[in-house]
Amino acid sequence: MCIGVFKKENFEIVNNPKDAEIIIINTCGFIESAKEEAINCILEMAELKQTANCKYLIAMGCLVQRYKDDLIKALPEVDLFLSIDEYDNLWEKVAKLIKVEIKSKNTLDYMDRIISTGNATAYLKIAEGCSNRCTYCAIPYIRGPFVSRKMEDILEEAKKLASSRN
Repeated sequence: MCIGVFKKENFEIVNNPKDAEIIIINTCGFIESAKEEAINCILEMAELKQTANCKYLIAMGCLVQRYKDDLIKALPEVDLFLSIDEYDNLWEKVAKLIKVEIKSKNTLDYMDRIISTGNATAYLKIAEGCSNRCTYCAIPYIRGPFVSRKMEDILEEAKKLASSRN
């Protein structure tokens, strides 16, 4: 969905971070190995930012939701941290960072997704969060309580995804 917002604003989407002016890293904050992988990726892209075409480095996702204040202090090379609860204002925050005029209020929408998983698969989110609050699990604290999408929206997105795979 994030890529779709940039596409709607006529940004060119590139696969190689060496070609990117803006690098966005979507992070996981749930299991230790995923946290380490996210931090390593951020550091790797921060290093790349010094030598390549990149002007802005953005980190977003669950790790940012969970540890935003700590990350801001620890990783000054990141230009913008976006927590999950800021996704509705994603484009406004990015536009302010990169100093571009906002043409319209672009919001994240499942129907605007750019599929990056190839032609054979696509992810379809039906719900997020959890209301169980198990003592060993951080998901409710990161993603909030269980919330399901409307059946109609899920079916509409599934049909769009299926038709785009032909």
